[in-house]
Amino acid sequence: MKRNKLRAAMRDGRPIAGMVVFTRSPAVVEVIGYSGFDFIFLDTEHSPLASGADLEHMILAADAAGLSVVVRLKGNDENQIRNALECGAEGVVIPRLKTRAEAEQALSAARFPPLGGRGSATEVRAASYGAGDFDWVEYVKSCNEDTVVIGLAEDKVFFDNIDDIMSVDGLDMISFGPTDLAMSLGLPLVYDMEAPPIQEAFQTLLAKARQHDTSIMSLVIPPTLEEARKLYGQGVNAVLLRSDIGVLQATCRQMMDEVVKPLRAGA
Repeated sequence: MKRNKLRAAMRDGRPIAGMVVFTRSPAVVEVIGYSGFDFIFLDTEHSPLASGADLEHMILAADAAGLSVVVRLKGNDENQIRNALECGAEGVVIPRLKTRAEAEQALSAARFPPLGGRGSATEVRAASYGAGDFDWVEYVKSCNEDTVVIGLAEDKVFFDNIDDIMSVDGLDMISFGPTDLAMSLGLPLVYDMEAPPIQEAFQTLLAKARQHDTSIMSLVIPPTLEEARKLYGQGVNAVLLRSDIGVLQATCRQMMDEVVKPLRAGA
């Protein structure tokens, strides 16, 4: 059975580094993996990437390159959670988590009975299609122990209910979403971690994470060694360094500024 490397890294307590993926390119996923990252944050909420075969192909590419995969879902939906996990994802990311009931709903969908109500099938990729010496009892036990459930703190209502949400047993990690949080506060900010209301919310999240023994994921803004060290020093467990689209965009901008525009100006 496939080993959950992300859960193992969380238990080891070492720095964990990932990248957001918006494209539907298995080649991009493989490049990220072969470059040495630990995981990808596969975003289906803000991309055309859907469940089913497309998602499975991306996870296959990640497996080939030694990457763990967490899937940011389009919503807190039982079928989407089950599909992502059956395709082989090691964790799911629940967007716009706002209440304890929503956290419990997600956890129930991600865990088999008696811990939850996840539907069961042996003929899925995560279960090795039931082939070879597959052991159903061991599979259920492993999934219940190792599947990583991550909530997104990206709305002011999350912080109104933060203690109730983070006290839910089995909610492994919270990912901080500064832009959507700013939008919910009526602030026109894009990935601004230093704005006082955003930084205050982030510090509250870090304090509550220590209190509830919950891991934290955060974007590194800007994606520098200094900023990454700062986040780890504050108690962040996993960092996201840009996205595949962001890296391509930055590279294109650099080439335009350093090569194309000067070339055209001198033509």
